[in-house]
Order: sequence, then structure tokens, then C-alpha cells
Amino acid sequence: MAKRMAFSAILMALAVVCLYGATIAPSAKISLLALTSVFGAVSVAEYGPKYGVTHYVGVSLLSLLLIPSKMLVIVYIIFLGYYPVVKTFIERIGKRWLEWIVKIAVFNLFLIIGYFVFKAFFLPSIESAVVDLALKYLPWVILALEVIFVLYDYILSYIITYYYKVLQVKIHGR
Repeated sequence: MAKRMAFSAILMALAVVCLYGATIAPSAKISLLALTSVFGAVSVAEYGPKYGVTHYVGVSLLSLLLIPSKMLVIVYIIFLGYYPVVKTFIERIGKRWLEWIVKIAVFNLFLIIGYFVFKAFFLPSIESAVVDLALKYLPWVILALEVIFVLYDYILSYIITYYYKVLQVKIHGR
């Protein structure tokens, strides 16, 4: 039990560090932000969805408390943090086409939630010209975000597979 807690704590700390790095890095913000969810995927791979949820909640709370810039923390909470756990359950469906429909539906649901959160907290501080431009091209913005999501899911799947086949063997000697 202590080993699980220590490993989980290390994964949470690494995720918070990457999230903090994403808030201060002049470039690679998206890469560091996506990397934060990889630690959640490792937590799920090692100990199951329950630990993945614990990881998500822990990183979310620690990030809200420790990271001064909340914009990327909110992005993590709404889009990336929960996804390794949800992905685990969706991929148990067994039909790839249905899995993709569910994944994209879940992403779009959280995209709507994200819109309302950003509208309430961040849009008042963003220049109206930027908001008008984004709304003018909203269908293209949504399509671009869905393409990015599909790429993110594909890369996350690749990383999880690599973890199972290579890293987990080296860590545990299996």
C-alpha cells in the first residue's frame, strides 16, 4: 500500500510540475499540458481507474492551490485530467467505431462545459475583437479542436502501449 501511495504521489508531483511548466514556458505549453495527462494514464495502468481518479482530483486541487495562473489549470481540469480514466472505460466497448463516437461525444460535451466556464471566468478579460474572431470561425475552431483531440488520443494510446510493453517491464522486471 505504501509503495502505491508513494508512486502515486510522485506521479501527481510530476504532473503538477509539468502543469506549472506549461504556465511559465514561452513555448511547448501544449506539449507540457498534454504530458500532465500521461502521468494520469500511468497511474491508471499501474493501479486501475480508482487511482486514476485519485490522481486527477489530487493534481487538480494541488494545481489550483499552487499554480498562480489558472487558465491552463482549468484546461487540465476540463479536458485532460479525467481523460485517461474515461479512455480506459470507453476502450472496453470493443468496437473501435463506437469507441470513437463515444470519445468525440465526450470531448464535445466537455467542450461545451469548457465554453461556459471560459465565458464566465475568462471572456470578460479577453479583448472583444479576439472573441468576435473566434465566434466568426466557430465551426472551424471546433473542427480543429476535434482533430487535435483525435491526435492527442492517438498519441496517448501510443504512449500507454509503450509504457505497458517497455517501461512497465523495466520498472517491475516482469
